[in-house]
Amino acid sequence: MVNAFSLNDLLDFLDHAGDRGLMPTATATALAVASRNVFGVLSEQERTNLAAQDIAAVVKRFNNKRAKDFNPSSLKEYGRRVQRAMDLFLNWREDPANFTVKTRATSTVRRKEKASNSQGTPGSPGQATEPAPSMGPDAYQSSVPVRPGLVVTLSNIPFDLTTTEAERIASFVRMLAVDGQ
Repeated sequence: MVNAFSLNDLLDFLDHAGDRGLMPTATATALAVASRNVFGVLSEQERTNLAAQDIAAVVKRFNNKRAKDFNPSSLKEYGRRVQRAMDLFLNWREDPANFTVKTRATSTVRRKEKASNSQGTPGSPGQATEPAPSMGPDAYQSSVPVRPGLVVTLSNIPFDLTTTEAERIASFVRMLAVDGQ
């Protein structure tokens, strides 16, 4: 029998896994974003027990509800990521001491990352340049790739962000843009 767990439990696991190096941070973030979006179609009560949910049915609900917001390949990727997040979480809960995540990174890539991190240059991967902002329990963090090699992270995004609030944020970001490039 599978114990009940909530969306918050799943998101806490993904945050923990990314922070502790159990999986690449970008992978944990991508799985969390997909999980938040897909499970966002569930009622508050349904989110308290994801173990009782038919994941394929939830993904179908998400696809039907949000089809206009995403292209078909993104919808498929969100479904794949949610299933992977659930599988990883269940594996971790079953045996945390032996939990591992298979990634596509080669040993050469890992050696290069370790070498650059050990040099300790400010702003290098794995080096925090400023303290992480605190987030409330009703908020999440999401990353947006802007261009190759540059990802912007938005923090403290409320789960119930309205379109008006999103437009206000978008207007602020537009104000930051430097024209001419």
